[in-house]
Amino acid sequence: MEGYYYVFFIVLSIIFIIPNLLKKFNIPAITSIMIAGIIIGPYGLNILQVDETLKVFADFGAIMLMFLAGLEVDNETLREEFKNSLVLTFFSLLIPGLGGYLIGQYLGLGFIGSLLYSVIFASHSVAIVYALLDELKMVKTRLGTIILSATITVDLLTLLLLSVVIKLGTGGEDIGMFLLKVFLYIGALLLAIPLLSKYILGIFEKLHAQRIHFVLSIIFIAIILGEVIGIHPIVGAFICGVAVSEALTKEEHDELLNKNLNAIGYGLFIPIFFLVLGMETNIGVIFDLSNLELLLITLVSAVTLKFFSGFIALKILGFDRVKNTIGGLLTIPKISASLVAASIGKELGLIGNEIFVTIVALSVITATLTPILTKNVFIAKCKKVKN
Repeated sequence: MEGYYYVFFIVLSIIFIIPNLLKKFNIPAITSIMIAGIIIGPYGLNILQVDETLKVFADFGAIMLMFLAGLEVDNETLREEFKNSLVLTFFSLLIPGLGGYLIGQYLGLGFIGSLLYSVIFASHSVAIVYALLDELKMVKTRLGTIILSATITVDLLTLLLLSVVIKLGTGGEDIGMFLLKVFLYIGALLLAIPLLSKYILGIFEKLHAQRIHFVLSIIFIAIILGEVIGIHPIVGAFICGVAVSEALTKEEHDELLNKNLNAIGYGLFIPIFFLVLGMETNIGVIFDLSNLELLLITLVSAVTLKFFSGFIALKILGFDRVKNTIGGLLTIPKISASLVAASIGKELGLIGNEIFVTIVALSVITATLTPILTKNVFIAKCKKVKN
């Protein structure tokens, strides 16, 4: 039992100290925690191992992050900006996805392997984008709403496409039936949860603990139902957040979100999620010179396609150069979907170890460096406005 005290003392010390130390260098909190995880993890100084307890906390952190991302979305603004977000979705999904498929063909991955590369190139990282937008106080701005909405849509579509790739690779359930189940699942959550939430939250209007218990129960019911039909938990958590948000008044939303759920998520679980991501990242793959050519082809093409597709889409929507740059940068980070896709691809024999290592390196580089660059561009813009 004493070992657990040691582990959580180290974890909480890092979560409290490191982001505050690196803040003066304009390094986002999520990036600083991931860097700390890389340093203390098994591929770094090996101070801590990712045991089952940390893994459970990290998984719950990912679920809380996606739920809060859904809950934070201003549904009224989202509806107003939905058409505009579709422009960004279209560009940042189609151009990188097509490019990824062609790169996969060039690398000789075959049809399903190239489709997997397409998923990886097209994927975003809702976890990083939402956390960074929240840190920069941009979630409820017009630009933030469009970026978050497009990021979520792209992530949902790439997760669904990844599910299709898995079905093709394993020869499992009929694809049409699977997609039908997915749409029915999402529709049922969006219809049932707001009605149930209004009723239950009304009963426990002045009982904050019971309201939190209800919300957490709804999240896990959604996740369990999703897993039955093969849907990734983060999809259910996000849809659940959007659905609960629809049931709340502005006052209820602010009280439930800011006073309770944000404290639960960002106080412990979400930082542990980013810390474990760092601990599980083998930074050494970046310095493996045998993969240098493959890494450069993949990295340069993925980053270039993502950045310019986002930049062009936002330019079409009438934003200025700085906002186009911020939006383009925010489409680049890849963590969850790309690493999951890489792991599954390797397991199914769709990609070899050298491709797997390349995708891990792509995820590490884009997830750690892009938030730093984005924050510095944002700060430079703020200073320019003040002057």
